[in-house]
Amino acid sequence: MAVLTNEEAVANEVVEGQPPVGGRGTAVLCLALLSAAAGAIHVAFAPTHMEESWTHGTAFVTVGLFQIGWALAVVLRRSRATVSIAALNIGIVAVWVVSRTLGVPFSDAQGAEAVGFADVTATVFEVVIAAGALALLVRWRPVPVPRLGVLSAAVALVAAGMTVAAVSPATGATEHVHVGDDAVAVSDTGATPCEQSGRPEGDGEGHTHRGPNPQEPIEEATRVLLAQQQALARSVVDKYPTVAAALTGGYHKSTPYIPCIGAHYTNPSLVGRYDPSAPSELLFDGTDLHSKLVGLSYLVYHPGGAPEGFAGPNDIWHQHNSNGGLCLQDGVVIAGESVSAERCAALGGAKRPLIDIWMLHDWIVPGWECSWGVFAAECPELGGRVGGTAWDAPEPDAYPEEFLPSDT
Repeated sequence: MAVLTNEEAVANEVVEGQPPVGGRGTAVLCLALLSAAAGAIHVAFAPTHMEESWTHGTAFVTVGLFQIGWALAVVLRRSRATVSIAALNIGIVAVWVVSRTLGVPFSDAQGAEAVGFADVTATVFEVVIAAGALALLVRWRPVPVPRLGVLSAAVALVAAGMTVAAVSPATGATEHVHVGDDAVAVSDTGATPCEQSGRPEGDGEGHTHRGPNPQEPIEEATRVLLAQQQALARSVVDKYPTVAAALTGGYHKSTPYIPCIGAHYTNPSLVGRYDPSAPSELLFDGTDLHSKLVGLSYLVYHPGGAPEGFAGPNDIWHQHNSNGGLCLQDGVVIAGESVSAERCAALGGAKRPLIDIWMLHDWIVPGWECSWGVFAAECPELGGRVGGTAWDAPEPDAYPEEFLPSDT
């Protein structure tokens, strides 16, 4: 049996007494492809992070270029030093763990980042790269560059490009968000049940409360307090699931059913203070005894401006004092602010400005987490017909000028 010289052994990727190194070459190529893919993910999401913080975005570009560059280098020059550089992926993984638990280091972004498919994929790749490189170094021997090395580098670049196309936000991937951020999923496009039910109630001067509630990010301590307050608010849901339960609890009808905001039932004894566990108003999907709760409303007498309310800046309180206020009859709203005093009187009511009365809706009933925001003035999913229920066919011409009381 012929004995190969060292030069022949290297040329044929064989060393006497050891297995062929062709498998090692394949392993190196696989690690290169994983690194190129991880780098492509970082580059693809860099623009989104650049909008949050230039340091954050620059870090993503730097990491991405490093990982793509290492992929090319290790394919073209399979040296021990080149493979050793893969250990830097351990630091990248460590930063990812910190960003998903404590928050992003050296960034203006608030709160820990959410865990998503793309970032988990990149992190798994990085762990495999670091572990694979360590395994190669433990039993190192030269791995010659195959004739297909240049082709392998091209394959790595193609893989990187395909990954960019797959995960780039521009191609429709899920948007990267922070845990501390609030997002509004639906805009006022005219297609929601609320909007299809009719024109928005206004103040006679063209101002309305319709549309998404602006949301601002809040820091961790504020969010913890908000969560505690909302837990108190949710305790009300089980106490008053129906109109019948609300009537037993001291609430009385103050509006018929109105699309976008529901039928209001008010407990006057609770108007004097803000208490998340004791809203002065409950909102239902109709006015019969079996109508279901859809939301809460805090109607609070508070001279000098809106009450402190829920933690954070997103609980935007509103009033109904424009154009002489609402039109009421025996404590029940029968027409909105846009109705004139003369028309209100013809309906049998009187215009009433509610000075120092502030209102805030809280859409936290399961199944009615409204997409214009938890504190939005109107819920886009709440359609139906004035004086009827949320489940009736809409009658847009009857809304919103006159809210005639319903016998139901």
